[in-house]
Amino acid sequence: MKNNFIIISVCLCILSCNEPKERSDFETTSEYYEMMIEKNDIAKLNQFFTNMPKGGDIHHHYTGSIYAETYLNWVKHKDWRIDSCSLKIVTDISKTNTCKLLTADEVIENTMLYRQLLELWSDLDFGNHNHSEPPPDLQFFNTFGYFGAVSDEYMDVGLNILKERAINENVSYIETMISAVGISSNDYFPTDNTLNTLLENAKTQQEVDNILKDIDSIYFNDKTFDKEIDEFVDKLTKDHNGIDTESFTMRFQSYGVRVLEPLQVYTDLLSAYIAATKSPLLVGVNIVAPENNYTALKDYTLHMQMFNYLKRKYPDVNRALHAGELTSGMVRPKNLLFHINQALDIAQAQRIGHGVDLPYEKDSYELLSKLKNQAAIEINLTSNKFILGVEGREHPYLIYSSYGVPLVISTDDSGVSRNNLSNEYMLLASNYTPSYEKIKEYVYNSIHYSFMNENDKKKSIHTLDKKFEEFEHKIAKQIRH
Repeated sequence: MKNNFIIISVCLCILSCNEPKERSDFETTSEYYEMMIEKNDIAKLNQFFTNMPKGGDIHHHYTGSIYAETYLNWVKHKDWRIDSCSLKIVTDISKTNTCKLLTADEVIENTMLYRQLLELWSDLDFGNHNHSEPPPDLQFFNTFGYFGAVSDEYMDVGLNILKERAINENVSYIETMISAVGISSNDYFPTDNTLNTLLENAKTQQEVDNILKDIDSIYFNDKTFDKEIDEFVDKLTKDHNGIDTESFTMRFQSYGVRVLEPLQVYTDLLSAYIAATKSPLLVGVNIVAPENNYTALKDYTLHMQMFNYLKRKYPDVNRALHAGELTSGMVRPKNLLFHINQALDIAQAQRIGHGVDLPYEKDSYELLSKLKNQAAIEINLTSNKFILGVEGREHPYLIYSSYGVPLVISTDDSGVSRNNLSNEYMLLASNYTPSYEKIKEYVYNSIHYSFMNENDKKKSIHTLDKKFEEFEHKIAKQIRH
């Protein structure tokens, strides 16, 4: 009798041990993702990533993220006009114009003209007739010249539009490049090119430091300078009012514009750094505009030296820099050798925007080791494809990922490119097939490498944990039933 009991117990144990263990929600979600990747099911990937929590979009330009249709609505609210020849905004209709001025409604009612405006104010339909268009990089950057006049007019409305769009696609944090502070160096150094010449001819960091100290003394002894910065901070605070919630946060970067004269670039950077010390909403400083512009190339090292000087002066202000947004043939070979290196070594950037010229940089293997320990790379697949023509196996994503360099996925200018963060993840997955676990790593990187304060990061990570738990449970439930 005793032996029979033992035999029955052993049999029950074997049956129990051989029962398949139910997969976790994470495992089920991961298997579903792998199945979509294997079948290259783009529609299902789009659905998957739209529903997936995506953390933050931390390489994000405000003006380039508002859609052209919205800007045209704002032109209507201002009762401004559109020049029928150039399709540019006319703010003063009292001036003599050679072409007919149209209201926004008149443009919209003319289907062909409206379509033409959208194609000039964004990248819409470029690929269908690019033989008659300007080069892609010019097309991209030219768009800002069309809607620039109205882009700052309804910033509080625009920020709420971006917030609503982000929440609808499960993005919980935006770190947007809002604008330069807007101080003109000509107001403080009228008709004096001496400082520009001195800066352009400076050979060493020490020489640059000495000139910048002299510039500082002029600004710091003028109360108007500080007042202008305070006005910028006050407006930003007002525009941001009501944006943050328990589940959504928005922070900002200011920047310098690298295509301007050295004194103006430094004025932009200095005022941005000071503004960041005055407002917790401003969490970092950047430098923007086409990196292949003549002035941007000529003064690149000087701009990095400006960041170096300001980093020592304001060590707590964060630095994210556009660097290496270049590729072979776009510039002379010598200009591909050092941009990421100098952004890291001289400017001491904590994040690098784009970083596409990595394969051509001098000592690129050593650079990868430094990046792995010092900075994250902001990957912008849509804009890299359009502006640089770099996509697929040409893109250095696979180099960065194989070396373990921290990566974040971002949109860049979603209004101009007419994309969103979900689509960027879809492009990443369909082109490079990273694992679901790796996808989640990139999502969490967008919070870990953001410039939020530590308390906000902890709150965002906690929210992200809960959202992924809910998302994976929803996917698993769909699969199991």
